[in-house]
Amino acid sequence: MLSRKKTDSCTTSFSHRKSILLGLDSDSIIKKFFGSTAMVAILVLGLITIFLFKEGAGFIGLYHKSLKEYRLSGLEYVDILKEKREGYASLTRYLNDIKAEWINALRAEGLTQSEINKQVMAPEAKAFFFGYMRAGGEIRSFVKDKMDLAIASRDQHTTNENLRETLNNYVAQIKRLKESALSWSEENRNTFGLRLREAALSGSIGYDEGTDMRQRAEEVQQGAQLNLEDKELFIKLLEQEYVKVERMIQPVDFSITVKEVVADQEAYKNILIRLEKKLNDIITSSNAITFGSQSITDRIDRFKDLNAIFFNQSAIHLETLASWNSTKEVSVWHAIGAFIRGKDWITASDQQDWYGLLPLLSGSLLISLIALFFAIPFGIGAAIYVNQIAGSVERNFIKPYIEFVSAIPSVVIGFFGVVVFGEAMRFLSQSEFLHWVPFFPLQERLNAFTAGCLLALMAIPTIFTLAEDALNNIPHHFKEASFAIGATPLQTTLRVIIPTALSGIISAVMLGFGRVIGETMVVLLCAGNRIKIPDFTDGFGVFFEPVHTMTGIIAQEMGEVVNGSLHYRALFMVGIVLFFVSLLINYSAQRVVKKYGKLES
Repeated sequence: MLSRKKTDSCTTSFSHRKSILLGLDSDSIIKKFFGSTAMVAILVLGLITIFLFKEGAGFIGLYHKSLKEYRLSGLEYVDILKEKREGYASLTRYLNDIKAEWINALRAEGLTQSEINKQVMAPEAKAFFFGYMRAGGEIRSFVKDKMDLAIASRDQHTTNENLRETLNNYVAQIKRLKESALSWSEENRNTFGLRLREAALSGSIGYDEGTDMRQRAEEVQQGAQLNLEDKELFIKLLEQEYVKVERMIQPVDFSITVKEVVADQEAYKNILIRLEKKLNDIITSSNAITFGSQSITDRIDRFKDLNAIFFNQSAIHLETLASWNSTKEVSVWHAIGAFIRGKDWITASDQQDWYGLLPLLSGSLLISLIALFFAIPFGIGAAIYVNQIAGSVERNFIKPYIEFVSAIPSVVIGFFGVVVFGEAMRFLSQSEFLHWVPFFPLQERLNAFTAGCLLALMAIPTIFTLAEDALNNIPHHFKEASFAIGATPLQTTLRVIIPTALSGIISAVMLGFGRVIGETMVVLLCAGNRIKIPDFTDGFGVFFEPVHTMTGIIAQEMGEVVNGSLHYRALFMVGIVLFFVSLLINYSAQRVVKKYGKLES
């Protein structure tokens, strides 16, 4: 009886202690704490999402406006003209490569520098190489003149818009001053002081009045009280500035200015005809040159074929120019497509800025492919070995060291890639026993392969840990049942354990993919940062090309852009794409877990 009373007393005391905080027991407190933590996480994620979409949403409208001005001003027409000029420039570069190869071949034959110069600078060779490069002066001058016209009209239009925005600010400020009482903010005080000083130094007023204004400006900036006369003078100065800015606006009518850009199409056609005749004569004269090497002769023949192709396409080029129309509508979908399918990322251009996602997306995916190629077999293989094969000593040694890699800062791994790994790869590619590899020796130590290998190192701990946890979650009786029917440990691992844990392993791979595609510092330091779609026609050589990534471009350029500008919002659009990629990866991982989880059950 006494024991029962003591037990009841202890129970009552324990129950009392459970409810001493705000009338809640410990279970409720723990539940509310973790529930509120989850709500905070959801709230923070929601705020990040809202901010991301808020800043990036204005990109489409601004880019659409930019593309409309690009067409209306005639810059699109100029870019069509530039295609022909760039084609000619590519031919001259190809010819320079032939010349360099010829010089190297002569040097390999043991000729002295004077003997080489005698052959390369002979009248026939000089007329061929230098004559071809100088023949395009007329087309270069024509394209430049048209480009200057288009840029001038576009820039004046942009200037006018900025000036009108300034005028609107003046109107709002004058209206605010006229309607408000004498309540001067610190901003108004500083602005008024600057206006007084500018008016005093402009020379538009007398010396005495200017002296008084300078003195008053110093008093105001030092904190003197502002009065009604100051307010009236401030409004007068703002109105004078408004008139001054208004006079700077020079209206631009694109329908008129673009006519100057598209004019002289017949003259341009004649320029191409004269250029073709001049270049053909120069190429014909090259038959008198003896190169002394069959490979160089073959390249010269190839050059002649390319020159013929270049001029055979002139008719299509001229038809494209004739059919071009500045009034053709630029839709919003065109702006969206220019971003998603765009092949160029060009900023701070004096002609036209381009924000194309493809070079960044392809660079990110290429590096991720390389990283997963190494991380998946090593990560999953290590997980299977540690969980199914290794003894306790090996397990306690291997597992902590693999997981320790995830604690190394990514910037440290990036430094290692720049100083050690990238340099080692380039040195290895210069070895004689690897000369048979088509793309060796490497020209760049920082490339997709360098970044991909280092990202694989960072992804292995993620894949290893998640895959090992999935293997750990397999009930022991599965393994025991397999042994009971006579299966070997290897058969049990391959045919029972791995298939049962497949959902967890696939999820580990997907989350590893999310880890590598979202990494910033390593790709920024080691990928080479060349904004260009990788040339997949190079075969395996594409893995050793410098690339840029979505995360890298954001980290590199965000600190230098003007807040609210088109460039600023373009970077947020790239962030939105990354957001959706991460969302897709996580959603796919959950779908895989649910699908295979049902099959396993």
